[in-house]
Amino acid sequence: MSELNPSGGGSGMIYPGTPPKDPILVLVLNLLVCGGAGYIILGQKMKGIIAIVIWVAVAIPTCGVVSLLLALAAAIDGYLQAQQLRLGHPIGRVDVLQRSSLIRKLKAES
Repeated sequence: MSELNPSGGGSGMIYPGTPPKDPILVLVLNLLVCGGAGYIILGQKMKGIIAIVIWVAVAIPTCGVVSLLLALAAAIDGYLQAQQLRLGHPIGRVDVLQRSSLIRKLKAES
């Protein structure tokens, strides 16, 4: 499981664990289990709970359309977050697509 800030500083970062979480597993869990279960296994518990609550709240009023879109977005985001952990990069508890390698490269070039 990913470790929260091993230095004890309380920064809210999640550091890579051993073994690292499989990005495909996170993608499938976010896609199939209420749009947030993959976040929970990554250590982004609050983000996962919020995603699940929103998924449930909009499922009936929108006939599942918005829930499906949320699950797709969560699956992609969860996959990218798990990739960053697998590469050895820490992620924040609520990061959303902020740690992708493309964004890192763009920040490094500017």
